[in-house]
Amino acid sequence: MIYKRMMTHLKKNKDKNAIVIATTAKPPIFFLAAVALLSSLVSPMDDVLCTAGPDGEEDCRAVYVERDVLDENFPLVDENDDDDDDDDNYFLSAGECVDTNDPEIDCRSLARSGECESNPGFAKYRCARSCGTCDDFDAAYNAWRDGTANTGPCTDEYRECKNWAAMGECGYNPPFMLVECQRSCMVCFEDTDQFGVHQELPPPDDEHYDETLAIIDRTIEYMKEIWTPSALNNRINYKCRNMDGECCAWAVTRCGDDHEEREYMRTNCAPACQTCHLLDRTIQCPIEEGNDPVFGPGDMNAMFERIMDDGRYNPRALSRPWSKQRVDGESDGPWIVLLENFITDEEADALIAAGHRKGYERSTDVGVENPDGTFEDDLNDGRTSTNSWCDVELCQGDPIIMPVIERIATVTSTNVNNSEHIQLLRYEPGQFYQQHHDYIEYQQGLPCGVRMLTLFLYLNDVEEGGDTRFPFLDITVQPRRRSALLWPSSLDEDPEEKDKRTEHEALPVIRGIKYGANAWIHTRNYREAEERDCT
Repeated sequence: MIYKRMMTHLKKNKDKNAIVIATTAKPPIFFLAAVALLSSLVSPMDDVLCTAGPDGEEDCRAVYVERDVLDENFPLVDENDDDDDDDDNYFLSAGECVDTNDPEIDCRSLARSGECESNPGFAKYRCARSCGTCDDFDAAYNAWRDGTANTGPCTDEYRECKNWAAMGECGYNPPFMLVECQRSCMVCFEDTDQFGVHQELPPPDDEHYDETLAIIDRTIEYMKEIWTPSALNNRINYKCRNMDGECCAWAVTRCGDDHEEREYMRTNCAPACQTCHLLDRTIQCPIEEGNDPVFGPGDMNAMFERIMDDGRYNPRALSRPWSKQRVDGESDGPWIVLLENFITDEEADALIAAGHRKGYERSTDVGVENPDGTFEDDLNDGRTSTNSWCDVELCQGDPIIMPVIERIATVTSTNVNNSEHIQLLRYEPGQFYQQHHDYIEYQQGLPCGVRMLTLFLYLNDVEEGGDTRFPFLDITVQPRRRSALLWPSSLDEDPEEKDKRTEHEALPVIRGIKYGANAWIHTRNYREAEERDCT
């Protein structure tokens, strides 16, 4: 038996590591670059097992082999062979159609949650058996083996690639994204489902068959063109998706100015109609006169200084800028302020009860933006708590809860309308929220403004665990009933820009239950923007 190396992550990444490291200055790549580098050094490899049959013909199939097993027990064809040409070949376990054995990837769960369809760039080949995409898997493998394809399938290395691309990371962090998220960034092309739903052709005898085929071809070229670095904002590019499998067929007659469905088509079939530029939310949702930012440069620091000078709620600065600015222009540290006795026992109980009345549901992150401006919910393993919303129906006019909402606005020198509705949280033992940031990039330039402040209310004492941790600042805060934690998500010198230092996480609850509440405060009138569907 002869074992030929088909690909190793180490070899694949040997010329890429410097590129990956170079991206660590900008989240979300800050964390993932390190992960990518480490995984390239320790991950298993995919190899091809070749055997000689009775007729002398060589039969090959892919096998998945742990690195140490291969290196210790199996000789390579030629240890000195320079197989650099294989560096870009990539298969997760080819040969026979199986799901990846990566313990971090639960293919059956991904398939049940619909990710085979919603995230094919990641799931199609890694979870081929669960997704029912074995034919595609085998075709890609055979194309590589027969030499008709120089590389492996067009795919994403990370499940999160789709979301990162939707946030504009293909443009913000190209050295990482254009290597690790090639499918989502349109570096490679495989199928029309890279920009929405796979496009179907009408029957060959249909009068619009040829025109539909031509529109599909033009759509592919159009989407490749707008994904070039000099083209549109990458966030707009990703939301430009065909939302129906017949978009290209409909585009034969429905994209024109005189068709009654043109608005629907130009939004929900924008690639087919070549109208991606019309999806810019800053055009759809302009900032109206009078909707000025509540904070200007310097106002953030002034607000925190007032809190510290006032002395109410026994404020304690866990982090602060000791001087307004150092000589080198860098601030000493972001404000992290703990407020004791910010709410009463009665108010804490009322917020907990409100959550139970409405019911707690699994927490989600903000996912991919749809063409119509709505967003998918991103249900992921990094956030396992449950939550409810203290919205108008539940909390407006409540004699116990409303004073809390007004107090938050008063203390932060903002208005109730600057804040989202309070999010009510419940963490059971083992539940957590991994490292993240509250700032949402796509809200820049929208009438809601960006999240500039977070005020977190601790509604009960937790027996063990459930701390709030700021990894970059080495600060950990234990939950204490009635206290509140206040920190910025944006910069004092420019409240519209992200303060990357305040990434944080909710550590797992070990014993007991943790109840909390989030107040996210924006730079502009959030409530009015929400009514206009402009958040």
